[in-house]
Amino acid sequence: MKKVPLTIVVPIRNRAHLVVRTLDSIAASTCAFEELLIVDNGSEDETVAVCSKWIEAHPEVTARLLSEPRAGAAVARNRGLRACRTDYVYFFDSDDVFSDNFIACIAAEMEEPFDVLCVPVRQEVNGAVQMRPYRSCGDVWVHLINNMLSTQTMVFSKHFLESIGGWNETLTTWDDWELGVRVLLAHPKLRWHKREAFHRVIVHSESLTGESFTATLPAIVQAMQAVSEAIERAKLTGREQRRAAKAYALRCMIYGGLLRHEGSHDGEAAFTALAGASPHWMGKLLLWYTAHGGRGAWRLAMAIVDITC
Repeated sequence: MKKVPLTIVVPIRNRAHLVVRTLDSIAASTCAFEELLIVDNGSEDETVAVCSKWIEAHPEVTARLLSEPRAGAAVARNRGLRACRTDYVYFFDSDDVFSDNFIACIAAEMEEPFDVLCVPVRQEVNGAVQMRPYRSCGDVWVHLINNMLSTQTMVFSKHFLESIGGWNETLTTWDDWELGVRVLLAHPKLRWHKREAFHRVIVHSESLTGESFTATLPAIVQAMQAVSEAIERAKLTGREQRRAAKAYALRCMIYGGLLRHEGSHDGEAAFTALAGASPHWMGKLLLWYTAHGGRGAWRLAMAIVDITC
């Protein structure tokens, strides 16, 4: 059977109790792929031993266990990117469950060159599974609000990902959101898969995003600042710049409201400052709405940008 020219990169740290489920789900793929790269990121438990044993027990999967001692999932992903020997690369997290039909479904899409193939994924929170926000639109302002491009939603041309600098190694959270912004600002050749959603992206207490926004506030602020700088550097038309600026400001106000809801007045102040010196009344309304438990604020923000810009 001809293998799909795809490398799957799984960064891993202290996941001895979870990783076998993830690796087994990848091995169960109904379509063969070139290589699986497991990148250990300084694990202090039995992760390395567990992964080594798994590789020995699955000779049907071409797999390598790499080491990246520098901390950070983005750092580990870039280690995998450098080791990739195929035209295309896909990043998967070590605590999620891979769809066995994923590679078979995207194989046809890979017969024609692309920079990024975007795919919808499912997310599981407290046992409830639903499709993550997904909109087949290459406008950066849409992604700024609804975060449609996350780690498992992007299959990359290795050359393209290298050309935009790979993963931002200074970020420890929201690095996929920041990468999605840089992807769209580069005006890539995009392809959108629309037939079905894949995987089980599981949100739990040990997820890198943390249990609350307050818990990872400094890292989130750093990601927001990186995105702001990327937008400023980009060559956008006047309308694109206005839409991106408003989308960014509204996202800031929404998260300011979420932080107020968590009781973090410092967090609220930080995000209000990121939104700009004088937030628009619509942004203030979104902050108030989310602070009082309102749901779906991102949909309101999308409508605001669409109507006013």
